[in-house]
Amino acid sequence: MGHIAGSSETETQILKAALCVFGQKGKDGARMQEIADEAGINKAMLHYYFRNKDTLYEAVFRHVHGHFFSVIESETSKEQSFKQMLKGIIDALLDEHVQHPDVNRLWTHENLSGAHVVRRILEESKGTGLGSAPGVLAERIREAVDKGEIRSVHPMHFTMTLMGSIIFFFLAAPVFSTLMPDIVEHPEKVLAERKQHLFDILYNGLSN
Repeated sequence: MGHIAGSSETETQILKAALCVFGQKGKDGARMQEIADEAGINKAMLHYYFRNKDTLYEAVFRHVHGHFFSVIESETSKEQSFKQMLKGIIDALLDEHVQHPDVNRLWTHENLSGAHVVRRILEESKGTGLGSAPGVLAERIREAVDKGEIRSVHPMHFTMTLMGSIIFFFLAAPVFSTLMPDIVEHPEKVLAERKQHLFDILYNGLSN
């Protein structure tokens, strides 16, 4: 997540810093001073751009939501088979989570606290713009079923299985690295294996 469209360089800098701090400590545990320090600015400037912690927290989630949904939409919008689309989504999302490790921790904190902010964002965006990404994926699943590319499957259950398999890998890596040292010693090799494994399991599970 590089420069954010429509944002100044300072705003982008603040959102990146806030993602890091919120990811580590959650909204309740984070302090605005810590975020200002992480962004390399003073607290007064932070409050100039974001008047309070709630406003900043929601801005971070809107950015994360938009970015990751755009990754899914990018793959679902391509003229390709369901098999190619699924491989593209798995590869792209795994790569994104490697590049942005704080996102998983941020989602975990938010879900443990009831996911009130994310639920509101999703409700607002239903059927419009980037908020349609899960709906577009569900439609591609239905089309693949109708074409006989895959067997009948519940689109939302499949989407949860897909996302859960990606997210849990990163959340559980510290534990599983004890059993599988390559996670730490050879992360690129394990990432490539994970991409192929997920694709094989998910696609073969859908094949007729």
